[in-house]
Amino acid sequence: MSEIFVDNNCTVCSSYGEFLNKRNHNVKVSNQLELKLEDIERDELVYINNKKKFYASKAVIESIADLGGLYKLIKIFYLVPKIIRDSVYKIISKNRKRFFYK
Repeated sequence: MSEIFVDNNCTVCSSYGEFLNKRNHNVKVSNQLELKLEDIERDELVYINNKKKFYASKAVIESIADLGGLYKLIKIFYLVPKIIRDSVYKIISKNRKRFFYK
């Protein structure tokens, strides 16, 4: 079973957790406050699968790829350097209210 930790106070994060859970019933959606302090302080999406922990853009890629089928094509984003992927992730997460809330 996989587990994704989201910020329950964030509509985008909660919606993402619901998106995953609807498509893969083996994903448990949990509150990020259940994580260890050092993970909470990172303020990033955390995805755990097979006892392996993924953060930020890698958590997004892995959690979507684990849905199977065509969703596995998301792994093409590993061709983009991690520093760029994580920079885009940070921009979106820091500005999510401006981008997604009206």
